[in-house]
Amino acid sequence: MTNSFPSLFSPLKVGTYTLKNRIMNTGHGAQFKSGDGIPTEQYVAYIRERAKGGAGIIVTGHTVPHYDGDHARDICSYDERITEFYKKFAEATHTHDVPILAQLGHRGRRPTEAGFLQSRIVSASAVPAPDFSSSQFMPHAMSTAEVEQVVEQFGTAAGRVVRGDMDGVELAVGVDYLFSNFLNAQANFRDDKYGGGTLEERMTFLSEVIDAVRDALKPDRLLGIRFYDDLVDYSLGLDDYKQMVGVIENAGKVDYFNMWQGLVASPRSGRQHWPSHYYKPGEFAHLPAGLKEATTLPVVGTGRIDSPTLADGMIKEGKADIIGMARVLIADPHWPNKVREGRADDIRTCIACTQSCVGHVDLGMGVGCIYNPVTGRELHWSELPPAEFERKVVIVGGGPAGCEAARVAAERGHEVILFEKGQRLGGQVNLVMRTPAREIFEEIIFFFERQLRKLAVDVRLVHEAGEKDLSAEEPDVVVIATGSTAFRPEVLGVDKKHVLSARQVLLGNAPIGQRILVVDTLGRAEAPTVAEYLVDQGRDVEVVTGLEFVGRNMPGPAWHNLTESLLKKGVVLTPFTGVWEVLENSVDVYNVVTWEPRTIENVDTVVLAAGGEPDDALYQELKDQFPEVYAIGDCYQPRDIELAIVDGHRVGRGL
Repeated sequence: MTNSFPSLFSPLKVGTYTLKNRIMNTGHGAQFKSGDGIPTEQYVAYIRERAKGGAGIIVTGHTVPHYDGDHARDICSYDERITEFYKKFAEATHTHDVPILAQLGHRGRRPTEAGFLQSRIVSASAVPAPDFSSSQFMPHAMSTAEVEQVVEQFGTAAGRVVRGDMDGVELAVGVDYLFSNFLNAQANFRDDKYGGGTLEERMTFLSEVIDAVRDALKPDRLLGIRFYDDLVDYSLGLDDYKQMVGVIENAGKVDYFNMWQGLVASPRSGRQHWPSHYYKPGEFAHLPAGLKEATTLPVVGTGRIDSPTLADGMIKEGKADIIGMARVLIADPHWPNKVREGRADDIRTCIACTQSCVGHVDLGMGVGCIYNPVTGRELHWSELPPAEFERKVVIVGGGPAGCEAARVAAERGHEVILFEKGQRLGGQVNLVMRTPAREIFEEIIFFFERQLRKLAVDVRLVHEAGEKDLSAEEPDVVVIATGSTAFRPEVLGVDKKHVLSARQVLLGNAPIGQRILVVDTLGRAEAPTVAEYLVDQGRDVEVVTGLEFVGRNMPGPAWHNLTESLLKKGVVLTPFTGVWEVLENSVDVYNVVTWEPRTIENVDTVVLAAGGEPDDALYQELKDQFPEVYAIGDCYQPRDIELAIVDGHRVGRGL
């Protein structure tokens, strides 16, 4: 087998370890843990899958050495029970010759919003973060003795890493967390040994923690530091870290540096912590490249590095020594093995939608992927067993649900026929990819087209199948995935000719006026993306919603980029607004809090972004005519791409 990416798959010595390749599964909040911060068996399965998939080294999500009452996001490393799960993590990765580190940090003055009511918020000084886009919680200024106690707690937490057979620790330095609070002159006004007028003087807390952690790890385990350019003028950035790395390297206790960005709690900065499809692949390569100018230790670079060519090139060009991947391996944990084995066509390319990774975490759920239903379900779905008996499966509808059902059924050994009335597979994904900055959603369609072809699924396009078509095939199983039709909410005048669905707008099969009112009833991407589609055509657009803000149920990073774009393009966003009646040239609305009515004048076209209602007529017709009939996806209940694919996978797996 010829290795087409020799730089990416060359070994690298880091400390006393030799990594088998240059791919790091970077630390991220997978959120598979109990309410007291202890990981679950699902987290073990999640990590095992990424080790099995070929990563060279893995880092856990953020763990904390000190109980502060907040378990909203972090894993506890202060509870001795964590050692048993560390042992499980280690066994899961060592089986595949992959080292695993625990990321270790302290939130300082940045608790989660949910954790504020029960947290003890501490910092170098009593200075809240001066950012009006997030809550300004006042922290407690730590005494010298309290700081020394935290240093000791870091060392104790590292000891648990050792007792748990893990391979080391990565310190999280940035994100306006505690290390940053001490390092940053605008947050540190101390006059003890942890203060000072220079950056090097303010490094004392970090240096003591490095010493404590290294003492616990001994020389044979790895110690790395992940820096974050916080992208705000009141915290640390790349230039600060370039000053620091020489001092740290000369002390001889750290094995590598990891360079990333984004202050999670500040939305404009935080959206670059999880860069969505609004950012170009490789756009952040300057960060590791800049840090490499100041150190000889290995440097990890990350951030929308989603193709093997890009990853290999960054190493070859000296911009990074290790490529960090989080969402790429959420979308496809077997990305490394598939690349190494020359199976790039089998990769689920991360589309950077942030819908099911960051979006899930925002909802307090474990991470998932919009089109990899196994992610987050590895404990039960990691293996796909072959079917006990081969059956003939006929599927009607080639949207995400139907395609996934076909893929899984065929992979398990069934004979599969897939009818699709349109000219291409993908269902509503074909509409999503027409909206600005969302062309990458087509990767979902590409993946299914490649896989169904490879699995010899009999795909019959431009064929609206009915009862006769299915009877002629004599199927053992019928799966109906006919999707949905656009839903029209109960509003007076909604049947008027100038009232369109968002789907009609994107299909381009209806006349549209100049002054547009888009009605957002779901809080998802449908309304704001179609609004941007229309404003880009030169139309005047207002979006109304009864919710607190337009797109409320979108994942945060993509929502922030999209909302900024709408505001800059002059789209009017009007929350707390329900629609009562559509008239010929106006719309009567009301405030959903006060019920105060008003009229929006001079409206040429009303666009309803209200999701769908099941197109289940064929299912209702056939459900009693064949021995085994399933309704999946929007045909069962209109939701979204992710849940449609989960439906398809579950049915395909169960046949």
